[in-house]
Order: sequence, then structure tokens, then C-alpha cells
Amino acid sequence: MNTLIPAWKQPTAEEDCRNITNHSSTRPLKETGSSRRRISSSLAPWEKQVTSDHYQHGSSPVSSNAEGAVETPLLTTLANAATAADDDDSKKQNNANDDVEHELVESTGDLAAKYHYTGNETSEDLPTQNDGNTNGGRRYSRISMIIIYGREALCILALILTTYASIQNSPPRISKAPPPAPFFSKGSLVSDWPSGALGPTQTRVSQSELSFVFYYAPWCAESQHARSVYEHVARLYYREAHFAAINCWQPGGECRLQYSKVQSWPVLMAYQPNGMAVQFHQVWTNAALSRFVQSLINPIQRMVGPGDLMSFMTGKDAVVVAFLDMDANRKQYNRFYQTSLKWLEKDPFQEVAFGVVTGESSSAFGVEEVPAIRLYLWNETIEYHGNDSWAMPELTTWINKQIQVVSMWIAPPGATKSASLAPYFNQGPVLFFFTPRSLYGSSSDAYMMLRQLGMQYYNCRNDIWVQEMAKKYIAEQRRVSTDSYGQLRQECELLLKRHPSQEQKDSAEDGCRGVSGKSAIAVSFVNVLNSSKFGEARKSGDGYCDIEQVKCDERFYECGDIDIGGEASCGQRKRSQLYGSLKHDDGREKSPVTSMLDSDQDYRGPKLLKRLSIRRQCELLRLSESDGSEVFFQETPGLENGYVDWIKGMSCKFNKTLTFLGMDSDLYHAFAERLGVDVLHMPNKSIAVIVDPEDESTFLLKKEVNLSSLAKLVHDFYNRTYPRFLRSNNVSFKNTHSFNMSEFRKEHRRMIEVKRSEMAAKLQQQKETGKSQNVSGNDNKMNPREPVATGDHPVVHHKHHFVREINSHNFNHVVINSNKTVVVHFYSAQCAFCSLLSQHLLTISRMLQHQPLLEFVRIDGDKNDLPWEYTMDAFPTLIIFPNQRKVESRVFSRSLPITVPNVLGFILSNLNPPERLYATTLICNDIKPNSPPRYDCLAAIKRELSDSISLNLRLYRLSTKRPTRAARILHRLQALQELYLATLRCLSHSCDFPQLKASAKAILTMWQIAT
Repeated sequence: MNTLIPAWKQPTAEEDCRNITNHSSTRPLKETGSSRRRISSSLAPWEKQVTSDHYQHGSSPVSSNAEGAVETPLLTTLANAATAADDDDSKKQNNANDDVEHELVESTGDLAAKYHYTGNETSEDLPTQNDGNTNGGRRYSRISMIIIYGREALCILALILTTYASIQNSPPRISKAPPPAPFFSKGSLVSDWPSGALGPTQTRVSQSELSFVFYYAPWCAESQHARSVYEHVARLYYREAHFAAINCWQPGGECRLQYSKVQSWPVLMAYQPNGMAVQFHQVWTNAALSRFVQSLINPIQRMVGPGDLMSFMTGKDAVVVAFLDMDANRKQYNRFYQTSLKWLEKDPFQEVAFGVVTGESSSAFGVEEVPAIRLYLWNETIEYHGNDSWAMPELTTWINKQIQVVSMWIAPPGATKSASLAPYFNQGPVLFFFTPRSLYGSSSDAYMMLRQLGMQYYNCRNDIWVQEMAKKYIAEQRRVSTDSYGQLRQECELLLKRHPSQEQKDSAEDGCRGVSGKSAIAVSFVNVLNSSKFGEARKSGDGYCDIEQVKCDERFYECGDIDIGGEASCGQRKRSQLYGSLKHDDGREKSPVTSMLDSDQDYRGPKLLKRLSIRRQCELLRLSESDGSEVFFQETPGLENGYVDWIKGMSCKFNKTLTFLGMDSDLYHAFAERLGVDVLHMPNKSIAVIVDPEDESTFLLKKEVNLSSLAKLVHDFYNRTYPRFLRSNNVSFKNTHSFNMSEFRKEHRRMIEVKRSEMAAKLQQQKETGKSQNVSGNDNKMNPREPVATGDHPVVHHKHHFVREINSHNFNHVVINSNKTVVVHFYSAQCAFCSLLSQHLLTISRMLQHQPLLEFVRIDGDKNDLPWEYTMDAFPTLIIFPNQRKVESRVFSRSLPITVPNVLGFILSNLNPPERLYATTLICNDIKPNSPPRYDCLAAIKRELSDSISLNLRLYRLSTKRPTRAARILHRLQALQELYLATLRCLSHSCDFPQLKASAKAILTMWQIAT
């Protein structure tokens, strides 16, 4: 077992050197270096230098002879140092022997690690008490312990922080969600499920032919807006379809768990029992949603002959017709029906119509083999040659690929308006026809007129069929629609005034007497299948009650015992007499064996369905008139086809191809307002505008809108004879929320007058009580800056200074045709530097506000179109139009910094001499007296006077032959001389500056009269 040897038992320095020499061959290189460092540390400075020099020469500091002895020049010094250390420390080592041994035993591990002690080294290899590094070893040992304990403390701290973080990251405790509240009003026709339950709605969807489910979030503003629209449509079509609403935001609800990835609300889905789902993607308006429901109720129209096809082609972009044998092609019909439903997601208003022709009627269309599908476009007919299975994706892709239109309705969505319009602008100019879109009716007169224009424009091959369609069939259909609208309106005025039971004499006794008629809601065959009234009809005895046609006192009456021969009255129902008497021969009552109704009482009867269908048309007519969407355009007599022939095939004659787009002016009037047109105040809220993005020009139809005026607009646009429309912001639009400075000033003046009257009344009351002087003194002490009104002196308030705002409407009057020097600032609301220049101009205009022939104005270049010579390509732009020299206008250099001195120098340099002299005097008046800038300004006035005197002397020499003019110039020279002398006095000592300013103004007036 190896032990550590105390210092007094350690060998001397000579023996230590021998031991080093003996072990040098077996010890590692690292420990040898350590021994060398220990030896070197005990040397004197000069000995260290010798040792280092010896190392530098490449020799070892320790050399061995043949006997193994160590010969070194430092041995004597080492021996003396060791002896002296033993003599000096002998007493101290004896006293501290026990402490040193105890400490060495405790730090054995650290010392072994520091000096690479493995237990195999001898005691000579270990450090001793007499070593110079003993204290350093202890210090290093303590530092190592501190490091070890520090690491342990850091690990413990990290563990504590990790535990704390895991506790804090646990799911927070939240309060229980409040109970769901109904989103729809009580008694609504919408089945609301605020708890988010899906089961009841799914069950009802599987039982109804058509169901609508409204997924909403109660906090969503769009959901709250759509709620009233949804309820309105539910009141119209509650018999044809089932309407439900589910709260998909309720915590823990089935809807929120199942549809957690939905990003926006609300979502409206239409379902059928077979699983077909159609989503509504249009704006939430009563007309749009009502038309969507109508399209779902009748997605396919049956066509009997070519006349039906022509009536659809006049008002639709395209017509897709399937020719089928219903007995042999039921599968194809079902897939065609599903395709027509799925197409409503992108075309909810049926601009592309779907029709079906069955049986022998196909031969009238020239179809020899069935099944077949044809796509009827405005200039050609395309037949489907795809898979016989008629898969829905294949049919949809085929229609999308083949369809071509001459015009179309466009409804830009909320967040991507620019992206929706960009493709059309990239193709060339666009004709926007802003007009109300009629969605309650089956066709729109405005859109049919636009299709007439587009067909003639794109008829490059002079096709007779296209020409006949545009000039004959569509024109005739427009006249028929106008006449039908008038007739329907007259019929509805009479129909809505009486009860449905009064429409036919033979059914007069079936109604309840004395009940005022109300607007009924029409039904269809889907209504009969969906209606719960027939399924819920209760038996009376052994038979069924007949379903009555009308309601009495807004409720359906229950079945009750009646006399067979008695009259039907409110509270009673008649039994069907279809199968004869209800009594046996012996007088006993018979039990009916069927619930079949006669045609006068059955909801499914053709008479009642026809009458209720007419009432539905009247109801929709009333709604369309309430929002003013049904408009008709009258053609000018004798010019129906005159101008239309001018644009025939024009798309192939010019390099620019015009696109015809229709936009609903009620919904998208902001687009027209952005173009500078207040469309809502136009006749019929309709206007046509051609936008040419390449030339950055707009052309507005200013005449009455009809087919002839539209054709002339297109013709003159291509011939470059139609004037360019200049936008102006002098018209306030409906949705404009810009700050109106004039209204602000009016309100400010009103408040000043109110305050003034209150102060006058208060002072009058104080004067009567004899305390007016004291109170006025106190008021002056409280607010010395505020002027106080007295009985003789009115209140003087601060005057607001501003730069006048002009527009393209009055630009020529204010700038070009004026007799003033006008400084015009062209700015944009999106320009950051424009605000800086506006502030500098406001400062300069305040300084020069008393200049009589100088005016500062500004104009918004984004909202006002000007002639090309005054259209700026960058903002801000500052232009000065000198008086009587408008053609010599100057532009402020964009290379100069926008500062007050630069802008002021630019303005002064473009003024004539008397104006510049007076303007300089006004500027000096605002500078603090007896200051260096004031003297600099006076020196500028002196230079201006010198130049003016020189100019007038030259003019005087040229006017010697004109005595009157020479006299005026001489008089002006005298005034200039006096002002010059006054300026010199101001430079030498103080002067009366108001008198100096008055003299400059007199010279300006004198100069203007002379010219």
C-alpha cells in the first residue's frame, strides 16, 4: 500500500534529482513535464533564464553520466534552498504535522487526479509540503470542489425548473362553458340546435327530399347578418324544404368536434337523402339565397320542343340538354341530375341551364340515338362523346372545357376582388355594365341586352344563325318578357287582394267565410312529399280527415263530429264524398276505406297547384319590386338595329378585344364609385363604362342606356372618337367615409357661436349683478390667452388656415383660367412624402396668406383624372402656374430635399418682381426682430429693390416717346427709392416694419395698374 511521505522524511534535492533521473525512462511524458515545471518554479529568475536558454538550444536541462549520476549546474542552488527551508520550517512542520496529514488524506483523491496519481507511483513522485506548489494545489483542490458542487447545484436547479415548467404547462383550468342559447328567435321556422347536436338533423335530412343546414358561430358578425336572410328564405320555402341550424362553436358539441377544421362561418349546405351535398358560395342576400333555393328545387327543366330550348338560350349563357329514354336510361338520368345539382356550387343562379328531353320528343331536336348530351352555345352545338356511364366529374369537366360565352355576370368575392378582375384586364379593355340583377325572376332584360351586344361583336364569320339570334329571337323574347311582366303585375294586384278560395266559383264553399286573404306560399310535388300535415292527419273514427285548403284564424282546425249533410264551417271538416254515401241502407255510418281527396280539396290537385304557383310568382314579384331589381330598357324607335350592325365582327377587326361583364349595381356600386360614377343615382341604377388598362382611360356612357347607345359607345371607342371620362372627387358617394373639412369647419363655427352666446349671456348676467369686473379679472388670471367677450368687443377666436382642395371638375377654372399665380400640389393618399410637402406648403401659405395674387391648392391624383398634359407620373409633385404666364409652368425639382427654404425659394423665383418684393416683405415680417435672420431678410429686400430700380430705369429709357407710361414708371421709381432708403434705415437701426410692408404693398398695386 502506497502512502504519502511527510516533508521531513522526503529526500533532499540531490536525491530528488536522482530519482527523477532514474524514473525518467518509465514515467509518462506529461508527468516528466510536470516535474520539470516544479523544478523550474523553484529557481531564481536568472536561473530560469538559463534553463530556458538551454531549452532553446535543443538540449535537456538534466543529463546523465555513465554511472547514472545527475550532473547539472543548478544542484548547488537546489541543495542550499532545501537546507534553508528545512531549518526555517522545522518547528512549524512539527506543530502542523497532524493537520497536514489529515488534510492530505481528505484531498488524496483530488491530488491524485491533479497529478495523475494511480497508486503505483512512489512517494518521490508526489508533491510534498516543501514543494512550492503546495498552496496552489490546495487552492486548485478547493476550486475543483466548488466546480463539482456547482455542477450538482445547477443540475438540481435545472430539475426544479423542469418540474415547475411541466406543472405550468398542464392544461389550464377553465370555467365551465355557459349553456347554449338559441340563435334564432322563438317561433322561427328554422330548427335551431344551439348545443351543436348533429343526430336529430341527420335523421331529418335522411327523411326530407331537400334540407338546408346552416352551420354558424354565434359570435361571428357574418353569421349574425346571414341569420335574418336565412329566416326570410325559410318563411318562403318552408313547405318545399327543411331548414335547420347548428351551432358549431359550442364547446363539447358534436358539430365542433367533427368540423374542427372549418376556418370561417357561416356555412350553408343543401342535402338530399342520397347523400348529395351542395354548398352555397354567394353573398348573403334575400334574393341570392332565394334564387339558390329555387335552383335546387328545379335543377332540371323538361323540354318538349325546340321552342323551349330557344327560350332558354335567349337568357342563358349555355344550355346542357340530355336526351333519354326514361325506361332504359334511369342510371344516366340520375347521374345527369346529380351533375346539375353539383354545378350549382359554381353557378347557383343557373346561368348555365340543364334540360332533359324524353321519349319521341328527341326526334324534334334532330337526335337519332339516345342517350345523348348536347351543349348548346351561342354559336355552336357540341355533343358529348365521353364514357357511357356519364360520371359526374367527367360531365363537369367536359362542360367547363367546352363552354364559351360572349358576356357574363361577375361577382367578386370579399378578399380577392382584384384577383377576380385581373384576368379580364390582362386580355384588354373591359365593358362593365352596372345594373340591378334580378334574381327573383327567371330572366333579366339587362343581361339579354348585353348578350345581344356581345353576339354581334363576336360574330366575325357573319353567321346568319348568330345574327338572327341577336336581332330577332332575343329582341322578341325581351318584348315578350316586358309584356308578361305587365300582365303578371296586373293579375297580382287583383290576386293578392282576395283569398285563394275566392279564385274559383266552384270552390267558394270550401273556404272559411269572413277571413281576410293573405299572401299564400306556393307548393310543388316536393312540398307534398315533405309536408308533415298529411302524415300527421289524425283519424276520426275509422276514416281520415281531408286536408283542408286554407287556414281559419291562422290555425288548422282539428277533426270533429259533423253532420254529413251540414255545411262546412270553421272548426269542422268535410268527409270525402268521392265514393258515394257514407251511410248503409239501415242508416248506419260507413267507414271510408281510402284517404284520396278530390281535385278541389287535394293539395296535389292540378287546379290548386296551378293557383298556388301563380301566387308564388306574385310573391316573388312583390319582393323584386321592393328592392327595385326588375328593370327594363326601352329602345329608341327606328334605331333598334342601326348601331348594332356597326359593331358586327368588330372583335376580329381590331387589336383590342373587348370583354363584356355585368355587375350588380346594388351590391358592387363601390366599383362604379371608384371609377368616378355615382351609379345609385343614375336612372334605373344602370350605367356602362369601358375601362382600358393599357391607356389608363375610362369611357362613360352619358346617354340613356339601351342597345343602340351601347353599340354606339363600342363603335366610337374603337374609332377613338369618344371623349375620355375624367374622374372627380367632387361627388360624395354612399359608402365614402373620407374626412370632410367643410363639415368640420361648419361644426366648429357652430360650437364657437354657441360658446360665444353662452359667454355673452353669462357676462350680461354678471354685469347686472355688479360683479362683472371682478369675475372678468379672475377669468383673465385663470386663462390669460383666452379673449374675453365684453358688451362692446366681441370674442376673437383663432382662425384656421388651410390649403384649398380642388378636383378635376374645377381644375381649369381655379388653375388655368385664373388671374393669379397658383401653386398646385399633386398628392396621393398612399404617398408618405406627400404629407411632408403638405405640411411645408401649409407653413408657407400661412406666411404668404396676405399675398393677393398667390394661391395654394392641392389635388388628389388618385381620385381625379386630368388631361394628359396635367397627369403626373409620380407623387408628390409641386407645379407653379405664374400669373399671365400659365404656359410657363415650372415643376419643383425632385432632386432637391423637401424643405421649407427650398420650396419657398422655388415659389419666389417664379414670381414677378413686385410680387416677389411683397412676398419677401411678408416673410421678413414673421421673423423675430433684431435677429440675424431678420437682417438677412432685409438684405434680400435690398437686393430685390436694386433689381426693381434697374428694371424700371431700363423701362423708363424705352418709354421716352410715351409720356404717360414714362410718368407712371417715374412715379414707381420714386416709391422704390423711398422704400430702398427705408430698408437701409432698418439695416442700420430699428425701423417701423409695418410701414415698410405697407410701402411694398403700395408698389405692388401701383405696378399692377401700370401693366
